[in-house]
Formats: sequence, C-alpha cells, structure tokens
Amino acid sequence: MTAYTALKSRMDHGDVIVLDGATGTELQRRGAPMDPAAWCGPATLENDHILTAIHRDYIEAGSDVVTANTFAASKIMLKAAGLADHSDEIITRAVEAALKARTLTGKADVVVAGSLSHMVPVAEGTAKVDPSKIP
Repeated sequence: MTAYTALKSRMDHGDVIVLDGATGTELQRRGAPMDPAAWCGPATLENDHILTAIHRDYIEAGSDVVTANTFAASKIMLKAAGLADHSDEIITRAVEAALKARTLTGKADVVVAGSLSHMVPVAEGTAKVDPSKIP
C-alpha cells in the first residue's frame, strides 16, 4: 500500500489527518533569504538542507502530510525574479527535499504534497481594485 492509498483509507475511516505548517515562513525564520520578487521559491536552490530539516521536524512532530516548497515555484511566480527557466529544477528539488526528510525519519507513510499559489506577482503600487467586484 502506498502512502497515498494509506492516507485515503484513513480519511475514508474518518481518521484525523495532520498537515504540516508553513514552509516558506519557516525557511525565512531559519535564515534562508527570500527573493523580493518571488518570495520562497528560489530559496530551494541554495537552502534545500534547511528545507529537508523543516520537513523532518514537521514529520517528527506528527505530520501525516508535508508540503513541498512549491507555492512560489511556478514559472509565472518566478518570472519577476528572472528565474522562470529554473521552475522545473526548483520544483524537483523541493519535492526531493520532502522525500529525503520522509526517508530520514523512516516514516514511509507520510504523504508529500505540492502547493500552488493563488496569486501572481504584482509590482508594488500597480494593483488596481475593480469596483464592480466589490460586494
């Protein structure tokens, strides 16, 4: 049984599933520099060791699911930082860091998930509110 089928079975039985906490915020708290244009996505390139430690800590704290650092790793999120061409590498390395943490803890039943931003980068002072969208 894979970690994913085991998780589905647990959910089907009504078990409580524990998700991890913030990844990008924790990277920043632990000293990984954030890119002003692309926030935490690029941090994976030089700080995957910190990322692995974060995932390991969440797993050891009881998380059933850890989220790879992919929130700000899409091409559209990385474009403003000039890193759109590195999106695949950043996503791959983010997932590898989470998988490595799972291996290091010996908890093969932990699920690795991804995350997508619901936002696109907006240059400061350029955001416009459409009055027709305000209830």
